[in-house]
Amino acid sequence: MKWKKEKILFLVLCLMALLVAGAGAGSGPVNLIPERLYPGGVAWVQISDIVSGRILWGGGSFPLCLLPDGRSLGAFLPVPVDALPGRREAELTLVARGGKKLSRQVAMTILPREFPVQRLTLPEAQVTLSRKDLARHRRERELVRQALAEREPGRIWTGPFRRPVSGAVSTPFGFRRILNDKPRNPHSGVDLRGGQGTPVAAAGDGLVLLTGDHFFAGHSVYIDHGMGVVTLYFHLSEVSVREGEPVSAGQTIGRIGSTGRSTGPHLHWGVQIHGVNVDPLSFLALFEKY
Repeated sequence: MKWKKEKILFLVLCLMALLVAGAGAGSGPVNLIPERLYPGGVAWVQISDIVSGRILWGGGSFPLCLLPDGRSLGAFLPVPVDALPGRREAELTLVARGGKKLSRQVAMTILPREFPVQRLTLPEAQVTLSRKDLARHRRERELVRQALAEREPGRIWTGPFRRPVSGAVSTPFGFRRILNDKPRNPHSGVDLRGGQGTPVAAAGDGLVLLTGDHFFAGHSVYIDHGMGVVTLYFHLSEVSVREGEPVSAGQTIGRIGSTGRSTGPHLHWGVQIHGVNVDPLSFLALFEKY
């Protein structure tokens, strides 16, 4: 009788082991880089041996995309500038080879980060837009919104991203001004130093999504790199690409200027991921780890 009980227990344990193994079969491990990051940061999630998948993050859902190795899928996870510290989880819904559906979770820790603040008192005319300028800004903002809605969900970029100019940062990401006691939106990108007419390069392979001459941004270029990634280049003195044109990393797309709301020649460079503004320097640092 004792032998029978031990045999039954052994069989039960074997069955449980098979069930656990089966639950994890069909996919490789989920890699998340980094696991600890700051507001404005970007994480990279990658998994192998999966046919397709989607990821739920930050209230949105977007696909995992095929990577250059031909067997892995990946996605970028943006962290908003106003994200609160704490643990966050992303939910992955996957289809393995053979059609088996799987579910995975990845967790990251958001660390506290303080951004610089500058308080200024200026004539009200320099702070509040006229009705005419406000109407123009709203029209341009809607055009940008429509263009960004057409971005490519699949991957266009093929290699690491690069800085569009070599100049140092003059205004960091997240910098906030308080004008006449009225808080302004955090700085959505980085301002990079450069002389008038300095060539500006595409940060990565992509398609020109939008060009324009806007009230705040001046002559500007938006490049869609796929996988939810769009890079923005503002205050250009000239634009040398057209909407719909494919561009390669390092290709000149324009030149530094001081158009739009600008006090001197520089490049405002922004990175949006799934519609979230992130720190371009954190985005570049991610490729050093990937």
